[in-house]
Amino acid sequence: MSELEICRFAYEGKFEKLKERVEKDRSCIETKDGSGRIPLHWAASGSQKNIVNYLLEEGSTVDEGDDSNWTPLMIAASVGCLDIVAALIRKGADVNSMNQTGQSSLHYAASKNREEVSKLLLDNHANINAADNMGSTPLHRAASKGNIKIMKVFLEEYGNQLDLNPRDCVGNTPLHLACEEERIEAAKLLIEAGASTDSLNKEKKSAVDMAPPQIRQSLRRIIDSVLYP
Repeated sequence: MSELEICRFAYEGKFEKLKERVEKDRSCIETKDGSGRIPLHWAASGSQKNIVNYLLEEGSTVDEGDDSNWTPLMIAASVGCLDIVAALIRKGADVNSMNQTGQSSLHYAASKNREEVSKLLLDNHANINAADNMGSTPLHRAASKGNIKIMKVFLEEYGNQLDLNPRDCVGNTPLHLACEEERIEAAKLLIEAGASTDSLNKEKKSAVDMAPPQIRQSLRRIIDSVLYP
């Protein structure tokens, strides 16, 4: 939690106290705490819709990055507050802004299984194939977590934009990660959508090679049923 009182007011939803402070000194809406966060970051973190709207109306910087370059939109996407994500986008938030690890709001929405947030970001031109510093895309994140709803959004609604076989820094595709993490349903979705089953990572391993031994036979059956129906 922030050491600054106004940031605590924002996070905890203490609207009247925050408003009183702003009316005394409007510049306080841009005051940064020890992590470089302004009240808008904390209001987003606390899912405080009224305070987010008030701060935006008062002119708070919508794309302010903290010390790790997290923006309020990234926080709202991670928390999963659709109304706040929408409010920030309406005020011009950059849906493709990346933090120090190269992750965008869509990476966090995909990782946390925020289906409606992911749709809203994509509808506002979020890059579905954005790669972070490790080469991971939102599809990597969703596949590794087994977030089926997100994967279906990507595959069914944005399939014409989606790269099914992006490689991360060690050469793993989303299918590699789904298999490694025993996400059989996620692997099945990817295989049925046409993901490559014979791509090798930098260790010369296929997706099935990455799977624990107890599920490899099931994966091979899925592959055979798709390739040789």
